[in-house]
Amino acid sequence: MNESVSPRLERTVNDSLQKTLFFCLGLLLIPGGSLGQEGMSRRRSGRSAQADGVIESFLGEDNGGRPNFGQNGSIRPLRERSEKGAVPTALERRTLSVSQSEGEFFIHIPESMCGTPAPVVFVLHGGAASSGLAMNRKTDFTQLGTRKGYVTVYPSGVNGWNIGSHDMYSVRRRTSDADDVRFFRQMFDRLIEERIADPGRIYVVGGSNGGVMTMNLVCHLADRIAGAGVLVATLPRAAEMNWPKPSRPVPIVIMLGTQDPMKPWSGNRDQVSAEETVAICCKINVCHGQPHARELPDRDPHDGCRVDTQQWMGKAQVLFYRMDGHGHGWPMRRGRGKDGTGGSTRDISAPEELWNLFDGRNQPGTKM
Repeated sequence: MNESVSPRLERTVNDSLQKTLFFCLGLLLIPGGSLGQEGMSRRRSGRSAQADGVIESFLGEDNGGRPNFGQNGSIRPLRERSEKGAVPTALERRTLSVSQSEGEFFIHIPESMCGTPAPVVFVLHGGAASSGLAMNRKTDFTQLGTRKGYVTVYPSGVNGWNIGSHDMYSVRRRTSDADDVRFFRQMFDRLIEERIADPGRIYVVGGSNGGVMTMNLVCHLADRIAGAGVLVATLPRAAEMNWPKPSRPVPIVIMLGTQDPMKPWSGNRDQVSAEETVAICCKINVCHGQPHARELPDRDPHDGCRVDTQQWMGKAQVLFYRMDGHGHGWPMRRGRGKDGTGGSTRDISAPEELWNLFDGRNQPGTKM
C-alpha cells in the first residue's frame, strides 16, 4: 500500500472503532436497551440522560491529537447549553415537521418588510448551542436587518449541525441522524410560500460548526443560496471527497483567525488548514489569478488584532478575511462575551461585512 493511502485508511479505521465504542456505550447505559422519550423530537434519536453525560464527559478529553470540541475544552450537556428564557419580542418562534420530528427556528421580520418578499439571512449557531436564540444574543443581525431591510432567521440545530457521518464532530455529538439539509430546504420553501423570502436572495452564514454546515448547504443547495458566510470554520478533510459538487458557484465570504485553537490555522488530522479551505472555495467558484489584497483600518489599536482581506474573482467571488490575533468567535466591533476562545478583533463587525457583500458592496471594512 503506498503512503498516500495510509492516512485515509487510518482515519477510516479510527472512525469505525469510535462509532463502535459509542454504540456499545449506548447499549450499556440505556436501561433495557430502549430509547428514552426525551430528545426524540428536534430531529435526533433519544438516549438516557446518564448516557449523554458519560459520553459527553468521555469526549471532552482529547489524547489523540484532535482538538477538544465545545467551548473551553469541554462539552456541556445539551440541557445546560440550551438557551433559556422568553423569546425576545423582536423574534417569533416557528416550527415545522422534518422527517417525523420537529424543527425550530426564530424569525425577525422588519415592519417595513411585512407582506413583501425580502432578502433573508439564515444565521447558524455553532456546536456549543442548540437554540437559534444564541445567535440573536451574540450578533447584531437583527438590528442590522431592521436598518437595512432584510429578514433574519435563527434556526436551531441538535447539538450542532449534521455535516455527515464521515465527520467526527457529527459522530461525537450524536447528530448523524438529523436531516439538516431537508430542514433548510423546508424552511426555504415555507418562507417563499408565505411571501416572506425573495427566492433569489436567500443567504446562509454560520460560525464554527455552523460555518461548516454553511459550506455543506452550499454543496447541497447551491441553486437555492445567493451567498454564504463561513466564519471561524475550516473544512473537514473528507468534505471535498464526500460532499456533492455545488450545482452552481455561490459567492462566499470566509473569516478565519490565526490564533483559533478550535479550528487551527495550519489544520490537524480532521480539519484542513485555512489555506486549503480557501483554495477549495476558489476551486468551487472557478477563481483564477492573483487576489486583490487590502489591509483594513486598525479601528481598535488595543485589541491586539489586525485584519486584511484577499478577494478572488471568478464565476462567483471568494472574499477571505485573515484575522491576525483573532481566536474562535464571531468578530464584532462591540466585542463578544467570554464564550469565545482566544483574542477578539474589534476592527470589523461580521454582520456588516457579510451584508456588504450580499447587498452588492464589494468594499470590505466599510462602516454602516
